Amino acid sequence: MFELNKTEREIINVFMEHELASDTYKYRTNNTIVVIESAIPKKQVLNDYLSFIRNYKESLIDSLQSVKMKNEFEKEQQYYWCQHDFKIKNLQIQSRENFEKTIKTEKYFHLPKRIIFHLSVPIIINDKGALISFISGEGDLGYTLINSGTILITKNNKNQWAFSQFLGSRHM
Repeated sequence: MFELNKTEREIINVFMEHELASDTYKYRTNNTIVVIESAIPKKQVLNDYLSFIRNYKESLIDSLQSVKMKNEFEKEQQYYWCQHDFKIKNLQIQSRENFEKTIKTEKYFHLPKRIIFHLSVPIIINDKGALISFISGEGDLGYTLINSGTILITKNNKNQWAFSQFLGSRHM
């Protein structure tokens, strides 16, 4: 199993901080954050991004780069999130299987309020841009979708990673 590098950890934490600070979660600030252990594959993030930008004139990835990335991601190992990947204090990692089992047996009725995230490892396009895909849901009634999408994270004028743009979602 491979580890995230410092830049990838910084990008994912910038995304999580930005997402959790949004109005979408303002009534859920005391909820436990649960991250599904298996990351969304990079190949899926790239395919989603390429489908979103078809209607735009500009793309962060040219056609040669996209072919190269697709080939690289075909050989990609599955990434499994670790507690040390995140700065968030009230965060838990849960396997997809355990999460599904909890929903099927209705054990979720006895659990504290939760926000469930399924996240991708950042795809670093260049030293100033990265893509992340995510799906978030509420765990109070089994699973209810809250938000999802592919996000562009870029370096700001202080050379720090920051949320840049919501690019689209295939789940909404």
